[in-house]
Amino acid sequence: MRSSRSSWLREAHYRAQSTAPSPNNGWVSTTAAPTDPTSSYVGPEKGRTQPMSSRSPGQERDQNSASVSKETTSSPPPPTPASTPTVAALDWDGPDDPLNPHNWSEVRKWYQTYTTSGLALVGTFASSAFTPGMDLAAEEFGSPLLVGTLAFSIYQLGLAAGGPFAAPMSETFGRRPVYFISMPLFGLFILGTGFAPNMAALVVLRFFAGLFAAPSLSMGSGTLADIWPPEKRAAPMSLYVATPFLGPALGPLLGAAVTRDLGWRWTSWLILFFTIVLVVLPVPFYIESYKPVLLRRRAKKRGLPVPKSPLESLPWHKVISTYATTTLNRPLHMLFTEPIVTAFNAYSAFNFALLYAFFAAFPWVFQEEYGFDSLSTGLTFLGLGAGVIIGTIGIYFFSTYYYRPKVRHSIANDEPAPKAATSRVAPEARLPLAFVGGPCITIGLFLFGWSAAYRVHWIVPTIAEAFFGLGNLSVFMGCTMYITDTYGPLYGASAMASNAILRYVLGATFPLFAVQMFRNLGTQWACTLLGCLSVLGACVPWVLMRFGKGLRERSGYKRGD
Repeated sequence: MRSSRSSWLREAHYRAQSTAPSPNNGWVSTTAAPTDPTSSYVGPEKGRTQPMSSRSPGQERDQNSASVSKETTSSPPPPTPASTPTVAALDWDGPDDPLNPHNWSEVRKWYQTYTTSGLALVGTFASSAFTPGMDLAAEEFGSPLLVGTLAFSIYQLGLAAGGPFAAPMSETFGRRPVYFISMPLFGLFILGTGFAPNMAALVVLRFFAGLFAAPSLSMGSGTLADIWPPEKRAAPMSLYVATPFLGPALGPLLGAAVTRDLGWRWTSWLILFFTIVLVVLPVPFYIESYKPVLLRRRAKKRGLPVPKSPLESLPWHKVISTYATTTLNRPLHMLFTEPIVTAFNAYSAFNFALLYAFFAAFPWVFQEEYGFDSLSTGLTFLGLGAGVIIGTIGIYFFSTYYYRPKVRHSIANDEPAPKAATSRVAPEARLPLAFVGGPCITIGLFLFGWSAAYRVHWIVPTIAEAFFGLGNLSVFMGCTMYITDTYGPLYGASAMASNAILRYVLGATFPLFAVQMFRNLGTQWACTLLGCLSVLGACVPWVLMRFGKGLRERSGYKRGD
């Protein structure tokens, strides 16, 4: 026992020396293991060296047995607090470690992916399904329509408030506990909205429903980065990113169907049905995927000295203070200090806010210009859904025929992994998605505004919605994968949490003035104004293509695994 413990301590010391210090002085090293297994062993000799942890257990036992006499005579002293291994010293047992989520079976990986995507679908479906009923709720409670719109928008503010809590907590305690606690609470608050006695209660309940739905949206990209290596990440990530856009497209249609015949309160029961099918049933079988949590559990089972995290060693009031001042500060700090995060988050948040502005404006446009009822207006959102589906297919082909060949070429030529990145090829290889998506958004805005204003056949503005959905998904996909490849699972989750803050704050704000803007400016000029702003945003991916490498190398959050 003493021999094996000494061997483990020497190996831990070797790993700790070879691990670069992490920014922000976090308790988990961000460089303990590269995300991409194809680039995990880049070294000076022929580009590859084998880590000590890749030796088989049998080899270690043989070497320990051979050196037992030497160690019994000159063994090191018992570990002191200064020499106790840190979490940074823990790593997988070689590249084929079955505990590593990258080595899970394809069935398990896709189950986790589908469950994560289902959580995101429910979170956004709940935001838009209430749209057809907001004017009816305002009428029932004797409130102005603007207050009814507030009941719709407040859900987005809940998503914005919950995002900063979700990602850091998942990085401390793991993904599964956060999902397991937050989503049932989300269902309870949605249940409450169906029994709301007045508008104030409805607004408060929808805010808390959004608060507890936030983990399903802010943790998803980090969860998939845990499971899939970068060169295989595009297909599952495209599914995950598509579902938050399909949810808003399905919400107005299904919400209008139940509202017309059963009343606005049935939108709550509709959301609960989706929650039971996509959340309550699959989540109990959800498996933890976050690397530091998995390695700490293994170390405890093996009886190895694993230090407590700072949060575990603090009293509860200090834990709250730590979250408020340090842990929760990371997403906001990245939003305002990381140019990559700031630029991409601002662009994707603007596009997302346009999406939610249209949920308020589309009913007015189609009912005023075309005389549609609520159900017919809901059907027009299928154009948005069609664009999202086309975008998902396009992203798959982009991954298969553009990105993966780049990865294979890099491996075949033994090219070194890019600096300040967690992928085998530079993150700029993801940007063509945004190059295509930006113009599609602009085309969709101009086409919708001018065709609807002159009452061209309704199929034309519906096609414009498809362009908008395609562009919005493509831009967001490019942004998400660029950020994930740059910052990895650890800081990537926090970067996407900051993305959620900005997206949902703007998404809550835009619907409050969207209808007034369309009424006062006219449909064509309102869309022209938004289209011109989208042209400015479309420049962001091109700027990062030119200056992204330098910005990554100067980042304070380099390579978070």
